[in-house]
Amino acid sequence: MLFQRAFWLNLAGACLVAVVAAVPILTNDVMDRAFEIAKQSVAEPLSLLAFGAALLAGGWRSVLQQTIATRIAAISFATFLGSAAVATILSDTPEVALFGGYFRREGLIAWCAYGAFFFGLLGWAQHSGRSLDFLDALLLASVIPAAYTIQQRLGLDFYVNIDRDTTRPGGTLGNPLFIAAYLGILLPVTVARCWRARGVRVELLIWSCLLVLQGCAFLIAQSRGPLAAVIAGLTTLALLIAGYARGKRIFLAAIVVPALAVSLVLALNMLPSAKHWAQDTPFLSRLVFDMSRDAGEATWRASRSIATRVGIWEAGNATFAAAPLQNQLLGYGPESAHMHFLLHLPASVMRTESYVQDIAWDRLHADALDIGLNFGLVGWLCYCIVFAAAIYASARALFGLNGRGPPWMFLGFMFAGGTLASLTAVLPGFGSAAVPAFGLGVGAGWIFFLVCCAWRALRHGVPRTVGRPADDWMLLAALTASLLVFWIDVQVNVPVLTTRLIAFGLAALILVMAGNFSDPKARATGAESAGWGRLWVWGVAFSLVAACASFLPVVSFEPAMPEQDTQRWWLRMMPMLAAAAFAVWTASTQAQQGAGGAKVARAWVAIAAGVPLFYAAAHFALALRLGPEVSLGDVQRVAMASFAAPLFIFATCIALASMASLHPAKAMEPAISGSAPYAMIAVAASVLAVVYFDWRGSRADVAWRAAQWPRVNQAQASEQLAQEAIRLMPFERVYRKQLVIHLLGKAVSDIRRLRRGQDRYPMVERNLAEAERQAREALRLRPRDPAFVLALANVLQMRALRILRSHDPARGQNAAVEANQLFETAHKMFPAQPIVLRNWAQLLFDEGNLADAYLLLDLMEKLIPDQVDPYAERIIMARQAGDSAVVSATVERARRVLEEPLFRQLLTVAKAQQK
Repeated sequence: MLFQRAFWLNLAGACLVAVVAAVPILTNDVMDRAFEIAKQSVAEPLSLLAFGAALLAGGWRSVLQQTIATRIAAISFATFLGSAAVATILSDTPEVALFGGYFRREGLIAWCAYGAFFFGLLGWAQHSGRSLDFLDALLLASVIPAAYTIQQRLGLDFYVNIDRDTTRPGGTLGNPLFIAAYLGILLPVTVARCWRARGVRVELLIWSCLLVLQGCAFLIAQSRGPLAAVIAGLTTLALLIAGYARGKRIFLAAIVVPALAVSLVLALNMLPSAKHWAQDTPFLSRLVFDMSRDAGEATWRASRSIATRVGIWEAGNATFAAAPLQNQLLGYGPESAHMHFLLHLPASVMRTESYVQDIAWDRLHADALDIGLNFGLVGWLCYCIVFAAAIYASARALFGLNGRGPPWMFLGFMFAGGTLASLTAVLPGFGSAAVPAFGLGVGAGWIFFLVCCAWRALRHGVPRTVGRPADDWMLLAALTASLLVFWIDVQVNVPVLTTRLIAFGLAALILVMAGNFSDPKARATGAESAGWGRLWVWGVAFSLVAACASFLPVVSFEPAMPEQDTQRWWLRMMPMLAAAAFAVWTASTQAQQGAGGAKVARAWVAIAAGVPLFYAAAHFALALRLGPEVSLGDVQRVAMASFAAPLFIFATCIALASMASLHPAKAMEPAISGSAPYAMIAVAASVLAVVYFDWRGSRADVAWRAAQWPRVNQAQASEQLAQEAIRLMPFERVYRKQLVIHLLGKAVSDIRRLRRGQDRYPMVERNLAEAERQAREALRLRPRDPAFVLALANVLQMRALRILRSHDPARGQNAAVEANQLFETAHKMFPAQPIVLRNWAQLLFDEGNLADAYLLLDLMEKLIPDQVDPYAERIIMARQAGDSAVVSATVERARRVLEEPLFRQLLTVAKAQQK
């Protein structure tokens, strides 16, 4: 079987379906990064396996022998990955560039997985003819994220997450922006699926219900960027349909809709009565820009988000301008540029965001800036060409374009749109938005080109060369609209693993379908979808398995544990039941339309129900019950239980591909090439390497999460677990940084007890020594990270305290000198961070240098004049120094600047100091 092309083609299809069906759903409540590591543990190895299987089934030449647009896209993506590999090698932090940062993990491995998914889908879709089945699996998997999003909004969540905004659920992607972007990409495709099912009432009802479910969850997320992108995408789809059907009324109506949306936003911001009404209305309140605190919580948060993005765009522009030529061309490496733009971050960002929180400024909320800084101009150009090739291939296939003129017109619209959009941002004085505007302009140029093609078709009709059925034409137009939704949204937002995978998958499908349009011998889309439709069954099975893996508890805790993540466990069944209902309903309906009737329906239901039930039994056999004492052995077992889901899905892919290959749907060559064993070994080695690194990442994250469970009663065990996480992933900044903060907190607690006796000094010394060791090692690994410079400075500042000087005066003096130098270095690396100035001022004050401490507080006050901290810190120092004049002047100055609630808070501090 290993030498049959049918097996490898089926395996590629199973892996691809597993990725799009399971990745949007998978999460894990025992991991610190529940929404990323669980998804990557499935997406990365299965994408690589799908790519290898597709090559073994069809060969690399099958990709290069496709249309010119496909070859351009493939060469551009390969060039992008090669450039990214060079940038990774030259990066200041090659480990981060390879594996990715803590929060998004979009390192070179992740981008190679994107490329493998893109190329694997190109090869598989060209040979299988099951694109519609693949899309069905993609859409049906969205039932669970959409249902869970609605469940969260109704207050029926079962995960403990105190940081989440209860009015804006994040679903299985962990953030309202991410879930809205995911659902927004799917909406045009779901509309097309409803169109294809219009002749069968029951099937139309199924897909219509799914469309309503997706739409409700999308609106509940209340994300403005995805909303604007969806309006643009659906408007483009309507215009394309109007041109194809020669419907002038539809064309005019489609133009009116976005104009009305823009008019609504302008009215809500310019008319006082409308603005006041909108601020108290859900969703509309986020469309109003008002930075004052009395504007309402939703409006204030949304307006602050806009102001923050403008500030970080300014930092991104300045970072690129200051970068050496090599980095401008190749970038700083995947996820490595953020250490450089902290130097240019404006103080306005610190005023709009909470500077006291541990916010990772690792994204610029503009894909053009992020790609340009991490991968350089070469990378961004290649990245853009991949999507541009797909869009043009679609336009050419939809409207029968030919000749040399259309490609040049397309490029002209593309770059003219980007240039005009940048000028529109720069001329009024919004230069910081020039790069995001260019990306939006590029997308607008693509849309304008498509609209011009639709207008030409409206007037003259579609050429006879477009001989495909209307259903296939509609599906290709919807895929194009979905790809535009992704492109427009990411220009002002942050894409994640799920949305990037789907976007590259849509681009691959567009290229394959567009190529088939120009080939009269090519199979019609979905021509082989009748009867069993194995791929669709796999999609249902994978999505339900992923639901079980995400929502069934991995561990349960004794009542004595400080937190309980399995509260209201019965609520976990609601998304799974919703998915099961859609699966059985759709399986029965589609089976009755094909050969086999009730027998096929029963087989479909058996697979859709039996596979997840089998996994559930295995899952509960592995689930653990933990008590107050958590050890490294418990971490190993929890990690194994967490990793069972990816392994089970992987095994299911192999099993289903093997069963499908026993009875191939068509005659294929019996054997692959003689060099295939070597290719199999290379594919297996790549997959195993990725699985190994994902396994270490899972263990590290479980260990870090477990370290937070027993901190109240098991301080030593907690520290051991944190150190185990660091041992497994030594380059992860958050592990070391939080451990240093934890050790400093314990040291401060013991220092306060020193006034009652010196018996706690050994513990103080031990904690400070371990914190210093961790901080120095972190700084050695990441010398450009101001967080670690500040962490080491804080440790040495603690060593320099006068209460500890009596034990070792020389070391205390040396620590004070080094801490002063480190604070200066941290300030140069991150000049907009007020915390650096505050702690530095505290060090100088403790050293008796009150004048310089006041100067640092002056700088802090300029950075955040509307916050309490700089005034409160000065009052505390002045009280201790007996300088009542400085106290009075500070209070009067704060009275003129601070809002009333903040000023009352400052007065409370002043009175407490006076007592």
